This record gives sequence, structure tokens and C-alpha cells, in this order.
Amino acid sequence: MEQLALKARLSIAMKVIIVEPDKQVVRRVIRTLHSIDSSIEVLQAVRTIDALLKRNEESPLPDLVLVNRSLLGATHRNIEAKLIITSSQNHLVYLAFRVNNLDYLQKYLLKAEPAGNHGLPLPRLAASAGNYPGEETAGPIPLQQATKKRFLVTYQQKLLSIPVEEIAYFFSDNRFIFFKTFDNRKFLVEYRMDELEQILDRQLFFRINRSYIISINSILVIHAYPGNRFKINLNPPADKEMIVSRERILNFRKWLGE
Repeated sequence: MEQLALKARLSIAMKVIIVEPDKQVVRRVIRTLHSIDSSIEVLQAVRTIDALLKRNEESPLPDLVLVNRSLLGATHRNIEAKLIITSSQNHLVYLAFRVNNLDYLQKYLLKAEPAGNHGLPLPRLAASAGNYPGEETAGPIPLQQATKKRFLVTYQQKLLSIPVEEIAYFFSDNRFIFFKTFDNRKFLVEYRMDELEQILDRQLFFRINRSYIISINSILVIHAYPGNRFKINLNPPADKEMIVSRERILNFRKWLGE
């Protein structure tokens, strides 16, 4: 019997494309997706990343692309989800990317090509052709990493899309990374703290110490603390004392608007 560990989030009526060279495995992945949520629609299965990029110049555009990890290199960025399907025979891992993050796959394809081959153009996305709310792309997808607008998480065997505006803070606990929302829900995320620093809006979030990245909207009170540091009361309350590290005090004051 297959066991599923899904570490990410999908939205309702999600449209998906699968990148997998084995047709039998594709059918297995589709069954697994439908066991998670019967409303998930698989638009197409393609055999290679090259075929995916060609296909994504067409409509309709998917919300997520699931790529067999064996088709990629060792480093994977801009991942929205990790789908793990295990059985007595094998162990399948799929990495999920949003359409607006397919620039990573384009970079991978370019690195894998012989010198002199400039590869395929990045897919162009019209604002009316399935972009996410608040995200408009008038030309090719930029190669620089965009500020993350939402996180994909699991909650009670369902997949949720949580906007960053609803997140009060991120924190590490026993080597796992979580975030809490303003309504005090806790979710696991598949990022390291240093990765979160790079993808979060720096006007909205600040890393106060090794273990916490907080939203400016989560701050209730800031107290003076011994050693020229600050102690912060957060909403919702954190399980530990929130102390701003001494080496971060100057940047923290600037972030607050000093």
C-alpha cells in the first residue's frame, strides 16, 4: 500500500502538469494526487523539462508543475511542494514549482546544453492567462528570485495557500522550520531560515535572531533589554522570549524606521 508524505500546499481546483518519462509512473502519480484532492486537474504529462518549457508557451497554464527529482540536479530552489510516494518497490520524489518559478528549470536546461546552444525562450505569461492574484508579467519571467507572496502547506490532510500577510513569524524548532499565522495556526515549511531571509519581503519581515523571522505587524511592544538589546512581545505570543540579537540591533532599528 502506498504511503504519501506531502510537504507543501496546493490551492483548490489546482491545475497540474507532471514531468515524468514513465507512463506507468504517471498513472500512479495521478492516482495519488486524486487521493489527496479529487478536484486536482492534471492538464498533461510530459517526458522532459524541454517538453515542459515548450508546452508552457500554450494555454491553459498550470498552477503547479511536478517534476521527478531524478531529472534535476542536486540543488533545488523555489520549490513550492515536495511530493513523496513510497511503496515496497520504490521511492518516488517530485518537486513542485509554480509557473512563475520555472526560470529555475530554464537555468538547469541551459547548464545541461552544449556550448553554443542558447536553449528555449522562457515562457511568456499574460496577466489574463492564469497568473496568480497580484502578479502580472508583461514579458519574459525574470531570472532574479521574486519576493514570495504565499506558502503552500498541509493542514488536516488538505493543501492550503497562505498569503504572507497572514503570517506573524517564522521560527525553528528541533531543526524544523514553522510559521504561525495571526490566527495562531502553526505550519511546517520546507525552507531553511537563511533561504526565507532571501525570499521574504524585507519591508515586512526581519530576522531578529537565529531562530525567528518576524512580521512587523506581529510586534505588540518593544522593551529595552540588558546588553543594549531589545525584548519583543509578539502577537500571537511566542513560546520563547523574543530577544533581538546584539549584532542585529542596528539593522532592526533601521527596519523599524529610525
